[in-house]
Amino acid sequence: MKKEAKIKIALLILNLVLLVASIVKTNHLFIMMFSVSLVYLFWLFRRTKIIGRKKNFVLKATMSTNIVLFLIMILFIRLYKVQVVDNEKYNNLIKRQIEKVYTFRGKRGSIYDRQGREIAYDIHVYDIIIDPYMLSQTKKTKEIINELFETLSINKNENKFVDELEKDAKNKRRYKLLGVELTNDEKVKVDDIRKKYSLRNNEIILKEDTKRIYPRGEIYQNIVGIMGYEQESSEFVGVNGIEKQYEDYLKGKILKKRISSVKSRNFALPTAKEDFDISSDGKDVYLTLEEDLQYILNDEIKKQFDETDSEEAYGIIVNPNSGEVLAIATFKKNKKVVRNPIFQNQLEPGSIFKPIVVAGALEDGYINEDSTFDVKNGRITKHRHTIKEASWSVKGVMSVKDILAKSSNVGMVLISDEFEDNVMSGYLKKFGFYDKTEIDFPYEKVPYHTPSRKWDGLKKNTIAFGQGIVVTPIQMVMAFSSLVNGGVLYKPYLMEKIVDSSNGTVIKRNTPKVVRHTISKETSEKMKDMLEQVVVSGGGARAKVSGYRIGGKTGTAQISAGRGGYLKDDYLTSFIGCFPADNPKYVGLIMFYKPRNVERKLGGLIAAPVFSNVIKRLTITREIVADDISKIKITESEIENINLKTTKTKIYIMPDIKGKTMREVVDIFSGNQVKLNIKGTGKVKEFYPKPGTELLEVNEIKIILE
Repeated sequence: MKKEAKIKIALLILNLVLLVASIVKTNHLFIMMFSVSLVYLFWLFRRTKIIGRKKNFVLKATMSTNIVLFLIMILFIRLYKVQVVDNEKYNNLIKRQIEKVYTFRGKRGSIYDRQGREIAYDIHVYDIIIDPYMLSQTKKTKEIINELFETLSINKNENKFVDELEKDAKNKRRYKLLGVELTNDEKVKVDDIRKKYSLRNNEIILKEDTKRIYPRGEIYQNIVGIMGYEQESSEFVGVNGIEKQYEDYLKGKILKKRISSVKSRNFALPTAKEDFDISSDGKDVYLTLEEDLQYILNDEIKKQFDETDSEEAYGIIVNPNSGEVLAIATFKKNKKVVRNPIFQNQLEPGSIFKPIVVAGALEDGYINEDSTFDVKNGRITKHRHTIKEASWSVKGVMSVKDILAKSSNVGMVLISDEFEDNVMSGYLKKFGFYDKTEIDFPYEKVPYHTPSRKWDGLKKNTIAFGQGIVVTPIQMVMAFSSLVNGGVLYKPYLMEKIVDSSNGTVIKRNTPKVVRHTISKETSEKMKDMLEQVVVSGGGARAKVSGYRIGGKTGTAQISAGRGGYLKDDYLTSFIGCFPADNPKYVGLIMFYKPRNVERKLGGLIAAPVFSNVIKRLTITREIVADDISKIKITESEIENINLKTTKTKIYIMPDIKGKTMREVVDIFSGNQVKLNIKGTGKVKEFYPKPGTELLEVNEIKIILE
């Protein structure tokens, strides 16, 4: 074999070894083979000189071709190594140079009422930051800052701020906060200023953030809750209320994604994709609260709260047939107190507790509707303790109906004497007073109770009229609901459903949940009848609404001073009621804690009228037809002296009131600066001005009834 052929074979083997070395990333072998190749290349050049001397064209061409082929082979091997073998390595280098990790924080979910009106939602806001050094390079610092101050609402001294910027620029400082929480409209104005002065992104920086908005103010605040900063997670989270309860659903997800960008200029390339396969936004929570009822309840309790100068006032309305909470109102003088008393206050309920004991005794057969008890002169001594009636007029032989209607303490003591302590304890357990209701609201108070075996001889008797036992308002209203709904104790709830805002899918929904049955339907019917009599002819008379059937019970409870004593002049006045009495759809509890500005601190005088006003306004807004229109009464003097200072929402366009009753007309226009000229009786036949007329300049509305 010729020498040159042997050299070519050796070259081929060498190239194959080089290829293998590149593939298996054996760097030392690659370097060694490359060195051998260089020796071979040197030999070729030497060979070329010899060929040149011989002036043999064929040999020169052959050797030149060998050199080119060798170089191409080396280039191919190198490209293969970069593109295939080291592909991952170089891709990572590229990513580090042109890719930036962007963090996407999803928007927090919104909270809605039952009708889909927003109670809480997020808006985008922006902090405006100035780079003093970069802005100074434009030579227009004063002009730009002056325009920013003229355009935006910034609570700073402009000249002082400019001086500070100039000092910072000399020191090459890169950060100066100008304003916080700019709106989206203000952001657009800042962008226009940027364009006007041809600014790059880093002279004026807008840092995006979100702000939680509560558009309906205090009427929902103690239910919805607030946001607060959590050090552990370095984020703003719900700290109480619904915001806290459903934090895991409401909070937006934090997603990270690498996006091709110009890192030095801090913006993504136009070709970069920012799409995500999943939504980062939080879920929307819909509550069972009904805005019109929520507004009415808050309005009526607030007026009485102010008028009576109470320390606290609260109310709740529920659907007794499902456990849905329809409205909640809370007011307190001490604004630092953040608890919601409906779920977190434990109070001695007083006389509103009496129907619970009566229902239990009826159900177990210890008494019946015809049972009578002699309360004598309104006093009874038990275990060297004298229990007396709140009113001197309560005396003599009384039926069970009278005991409730006249709220007889002695009568309730005599009823409780019909059974043992463990039976009373059983009633408390059955009606839910030994357990939390498990409502979907954070920090519900754990009920306090002692076993009946540890009771003293008086405990059972005092519990019978609502003393010596503490309950939360939510426990009380749910237990009372079971008295009038056929005997079913429901679990209360505030959340109706949770919805994925990205596609409208309902991911969770609350439905009525039965805890247990407390009494039979027959006993429930008897209780509804007796509770209606309390309003018709008993202490709850001020809860009446003309033409409608109301049932309920008043309460005036002494407030514990600790160690078995009670405050002398402070009371918890309350009313718990149902509407309509024969087939309740609403059960409400109204409470005023320590009312001051009243002579007689009685539940029938303070709380019962509030319940009446709430139901009255409810019948108007929901057009609930009265049971007996003939019973609706309104005097001429009431028409002429309509108090136009109520806080009912004003009406600016004349509504169609044809067919409305006189009472409905008066309630519709209360709060509007107009005079009602009403003639006749019955329902509205004619009226002026016509429907749709603006009422801004109308001083009188003429109405003819028949």
